[in-house]
Amino acid sequence: MATAELRTPDRILKTALELFSTKGYDATSVREICEAAGITKPTLYHFYRSKEGLYRVLVDGTLDEFQGELSARLSAPGTAQERLTRLARAYFEWGRGRRDHMRFIFGLIYGPPSSAPRTDFHRFYRDVLALVARAAEEGVARGELSPGPTDVRLLVLMGSLGEALCGYLLAGQPDLTPSLADSLVNTVLQGWQTHS
Repeated sequence: MATAELRTPDRILKTALELFSTKGYDATSVREICEAAGITKPTLYHFYRSKEGLYRVLVDGTLDEFQGELSARLSAPGTAQERLTRLARAYFEWGRGRRDHMRFIFGLIYGPPSSAPRTDFHRFYRDVLALVARAAEEGVARGELSPGPTDVRLLVLMGSLGEALCGYLLAGQPDLTPSLADSLVNTVLQGWQTHS
């Protein structure tokens, strides 16, 4: 879909993301965003109030939406394995569907703190880990998974997902398919399952 065919608010967001991703937040001016999106400054201010308003939608709004999606998938009924598989699939779907967006957010996480408005990435990370920990601990309580150190399990599972996502963002590999998500969770959970 061509940029001109997008609704104006979406076109502004897409343009800002492209500019923020290539030039950086600080180095991108409102004027540049407006020119590239084919709008006037009052139009940008009408929809987003400021450059920081754009940032908040692109970063904070996306993190909230992503966390909500992960929460919904982990809260839906099912075994621990089914719930964690849904989590892995959501993680990969977001990576594939929003590659540039994810690259931008990773750049913010690992970049200098003064390069953009402050975002509480620590809270997002803690909240997501708490959701995953709860699913794993409920699996232990129901006898689906053997007891074990939840913090280490989170490192193994989330580290595997994160490594796959980083590889995809960096080199386009591995392909973040549902079958890879399923295989990854199956492999990780083999060491967590109860043995009767």
